[in-house]
Amino acid sequence: MPRLTTPMVTTLLLSLLVVSGLVRAGAHAATPRGQVTLPSGHVLVVEVADTPETRERGYMYRDSITDKEGMVFFMEQIDFHPFWMKNCRIALDILWLDEHWRVVHIEKNLPPCREDPCPNYQPMQAALYVLEVQAGLSGKEGIKLGDHIIFTPSAPRP
Repeated sequence: MPRLTTPMVTTLLLSLLVVSGLVRAGAHAATPRGQVTLPSGHVLVVEVADTPETRERGYMYRDSITDKEGMVFFMEQIDFHPFWMKNCRIALDILWLDEHWRVVHIEKNLPPCREDPCPNYQPMQAALYVLEVQAGLSGKEGIKLGDHIIFTPSAPRP
């Protein structure tokens, strides 16, 4: 077996890092997208979490989020869906929405969970959808219980 030299090891490690970055970037790029229009008229481009895997991952390991983006979770049934901030690196506002896209619960400025056990955040009313946005955005846009959110799916890519 040939002996590995330092340049060979360095090249191998750099290649692995590049491939790892591309795979991670591709995971977000392949996520379905849509738009959410808030009651104020502010429009967000949102990722759609509609599988067990995407719902579980959510905003884990993300380093930033702007006030022009968010994530919508499509749940399989209306229920009291708890969320936590484990492995989140950014603070978020979480809005629970009923089957008519009306806000039934809001948790604002939730901090990342730095150590176990992480607290669960749960709505006071059953919800079918959940919207995660940048911390402070729900207050800035004046979102309140009973407000209607409009979701528009993006056209499928050819």
